[in-house]
Amino acid sequence: MPRVHAALLPLLLLAALLTAGCGNAPPELNEAQAKFKAHVLKLLDQEKAIFTPLLVNSPNPAKALQKNIDEQFAKAIAQGDPLQHDLAVLDSRATVLAWRSPDPDDLTQTYLGYIGQNYSHFKKMDPVFYNERIAAFEVFTQYGPGFGICTPLLHANKLVGAFCLGYDFDTMVKRHGMGKDQLLGINFNR
Repeated sequence: MPRVHAALLPLLLLAALLTAGCGNAPPELNEAQAKFKAHVLKLLDQEKAIFTPLLVNSPNPAKALQKNIDEQFAKAIAQGDPLQHDLAVLDSRATVLAWRSPDPDDLTQTYLGYIGQNYSHFKKMDPVFYNERIAAFEVFTQYGPGFGICTPLLHANKLVGAFCLGYDFDTMVKRHGMGKDQLLGINFNR
């Protein structure tokens, strides 16, 4: 009988490990969440390809980045499809270099964000600056609660800054059919 127990013990341990591992599976995303996640990841990749070279190669990165962001907003408005999100770029010390936001009540109206503001003590950004991972979190704006998504900007395997998208929660509910809990339930790193 002891041999049977000795043979079963490793199998029981393996089964327990597999069961514990399965318990950590990410929650399934609904259709709206999956669609939004795919859209955001594509947008992050597109913008990183634009902003990283401006950040590392421009003699005046802040000016070049703000000019690009302003042009993106103006072009989208002229084409009748205004941007629904903030665009912001921070340097490697978490200081905002460039930022523009749409007015959620009238997307054709935009305003300049808080240039020069430093977010180095904003713990929700730690995954970006310390782990080079995407961070998604609730923020509070002049319009009320919102949703921020920030990704690291890397050049030659070195963190050179961060790029952030910002969404107003009311806009998210109206245009994407998702509330706060659904947004915060999306893991953009998997």
